[in-house]
Amino acid sequence: MPIYFFHVRNEEGTDEDLEGITFESVEAAKVSAAETLQEIIADELRAARKIEIGAIDITDATGTVVATVTIEDGVLQPLSLSY
Repeated sequence: MPIYFFHVRNEEGTDEDLEGITFESVEAAKVSAAETLQEIIADELRAARKIEIGAIDITDATGTVVATVTIEDGVLQPLSLSY
């Protein structure tokens, strides 16, 4: 299975993922990145801190960005539920 790295972009720069995680596909990595983004934002809200995260860039083992998950992708779109 391929390994993907989640690099978290924030106001101060980028926190690079040096370990990576294996996923069956880029789509599976995107789902996990969205969940990670939701957890980070929830932690910031619970702590009453400013949300400084902008996105998670997903790279493959060569360092190529294969996908980006933004706050809109990871948090706002899932909240847009139709009733």
